[in-house]
Amino acid sequence: MKKIILFVIDSLHPVVLGRILCEGNAPALCFLAQHGTYFERVVSSFPTMTPVATSTMVTGAGPDRHGIPGFIWYDGESRKVVDYGATWQSVLKMGPKNIILNLLSKLNREHLALETPTIYETLEAAGFSTGNINLFMHRAAHPFQAKLPFLISLATGFQLRQKEIFGPSHLTLGQLVHLPFSRRLPAYPRGVFHRFGFNDVFSGTVARQLVREGILPDFTMVYFPDNDKNSHYYGPLRTGPSIERADQQIGLVLKEFGSWEKALEETVVIVTGDHSQSTVGLGRDYLIDLDHALKSFTRLRSTEEAIEGQQEIAICPNERMAFIYILQRQQEILPRIVDILVKDARNAQIAWKIAENKYSVLQGGTGKQLYFSRDGLIHDVYGQSWSYDGDLSVLDAHVAEEQTVRFGKFPDAFNRLISALEARQESRVVVSAVSGYEYFAEGAPIHPGGGSHGSLEEEDSTVPMIVTGRPLKLENPRIVDLYPLILNHFAIENFR
Repeated sequence: MKKIILFVIDSLHPVVLGRILCEGNAPALCFLAQHGTYFERVVSSFPTMTPVATSTMVTGAGPDRHGIPGFIWYDGESRKVVDYGATWQSVLKMGPKNIILNLLSKLNREHLALETPTIYETLEAAGFSTGNINLFMHRAAHPFQAKLPFLISLATGFQLRQKEIFGPSHLTLGQLVHLPFSRRLPAYPRGVFHRFGFNDVFSGTVARQLVREGILPDFTMVYFPDNDKNSHYYGPLRTGPSIERADQQIGLVLKEFGSWEKALEETVVIVTGDHSQSTVGLGRDYLIDLDHALKSFTRLRSTEEAIEGQQEIAICPNERMAFIYILQRQQEILPRIVDILVKDARNAQIAWKIAENKYSVLQGGTGKQLYFSRDGLIHDVYGQSWSYDGDLSVLDAHVAEEQTVRFGKFPDAFNRLISALEARQESRVVVSAVSGYEYFAEGAPIHPGGGSHGSLEEEDSTVPMIVTGRPLKLENPRIVDLYPLILNHFAIENFR
């Protein structure tokens, strides 16, 4: 049985990949596309943030089941805001120790739902070996000691010098967790100026070493983070060079088998992204200031713990979307928040849960409203059934032949909105921005003139995918389909 390598290029834009494939500037990806199946449009999760999307990849579930709502979110159990280090200011404010604990320990052991098994857990329970290179979603049964580099230890007051974490049989997390290879690794970028090993060359080097030593697991996920940074800085349509550099790493991994052709004889190779990005306008007019818009409410700060009867809301910005959590008096506060947000035409959708299996979404500026629920007489291309009342144009949708609802620039909108609204139990309003805009609030990363993501919109939400080494027919693909696709390859059924 062939092994599987899944390469994830952060913020992989379908238009840019299509262009460089046509230009011939990504030879490894061209080779894979020519010998496999190329999907131009694969729908990501919502919010389109890396922790949410990659959790969906490794669990085959949306945030309503895997439990990771966003990069910044409110945890009703701890009564605190969770931040995985969105900005250096938030790291300083919340403290490096808390950010490291969130990433190294709490993300996998507390935040990622225990009742939803990861791909690593499912495969290893069936007797297969698994590996993870540089992706922070890695929950499995094998213990590792994470050794923090001196500068990180210094920043945390040496309180986390070593930390036990759990992952698949082969786990690499930059310089923090490193496999004991029998041969010396080639030179690779590490240290503070190379994000302590969380970079594409480091990921590719470790993947090559696994192949070179003959210890490549049955399934390995290799994460390339650099394109995301470049997309934020230069804009998503100028990321050709960083995608080409990721292509070089993929080509070197394939070459390690002896030749690219031999690699495909021994492995199934999948290349995709977690989400894409869209361009943000330059200037403060393109920032939707939620701190200002909701200044009449008492807000929970990122360093505080919610105290009953004190804070009214928690604002959790995730670039081009945001959660506004209602911490008390929901029936009074929620309508007031919605009334403020709906007046701003830069808010594409304002959504909230009305009751069990009943949801509402408004369009900013126009006030058009739509109600929808699971189960009903109409269905979508994914086989999901729905009922609705109101104006479908709020989600750029229409009902076509045979009672099929089709979405335009907000793909799989009903399902993805519900998943975001049901991720954990806290009451909230979800707001998604019009193209070109992103949200500003305390702790928010902003990218004026660059790229951003997070929203329900198609450009943020669709990524390309290449599957090579096995025949595949997949209509209307979503990243949530990767989990059953991989298990099917290993002949694992009834995995839920």
